[in-house]
Amino acid sequence: MVVEPTKTIIEVARKAAGLSQHQLAMWAGTQQSSVSEYESRRKSPTFEVVERLLEAADAELAIKPIIDFDVRQDAEIGQYLVPERLWSVPMPDCFSKIQVLGYLFKSRRPRVWDLSVEAERIDYYEWVIVRGTTELMLDSVDGILLMQVWERLNLPEVIRETWQPVIDAAAAGQDMEPRDPAGFSAWLAKEIGVEWRPVRRRKRRH
Repeated sequence: MVVEPTKTIIEVARKAAGLSQHQLAMWAGTQQSSVSEYESRRKSPTFEVVERLLEAADAELAIKPIIDFDVRQDAEIGQYLVPERLWSVPMPDCFSKIQVLGYLFKSRRPRVWDLSVEAERIDYYEWVIVRGTTELMLDSVDGILLMQVWERLNLPEVIRETWQPVIDAAAAGQDMEPRDPAGFSAWLAKEIGVEWRPVRRRKRRH
């Protein structure tokens, strides 16, 4: 089986911005042939070139955690996957239409779900969590949206039990110390000459 290579970050950013290779090259001050070689992996760009190309596409590099999956076996449903933690899928992809080869459903027509419709999103999540691959899940299942409908998903009990700790761990993050988003308050306090002292969460008494 031939596995298609994943898209490069340059191609992903370019297409998200609705640009052709020629347009991206022009705005980044390079050649269209170079962009083509980078996207096809025939040539490796330097880090500085990647940053320049992404900036031309109104994008930037970001740190994204790698999600590992544990492969499990069940006598009734066969092999299934359990992630170590939840992840996010950026908009608009988390609300996009999803098309899957009809062969997987013994049909000639492809199966299509509209993830912007909650009922269809639930139906798709039920299918992909039981039968999907890691790539399918990572590219289409958003952690927050999954948590919102988790109790309404019709899943095999063995999968629900193994995924439940992952769902619980994601929700438990709400009990952490207060954050200073983007370090804004700390920066502002320094600018106006006042002390910035983060508030510590008081421990609950049982």
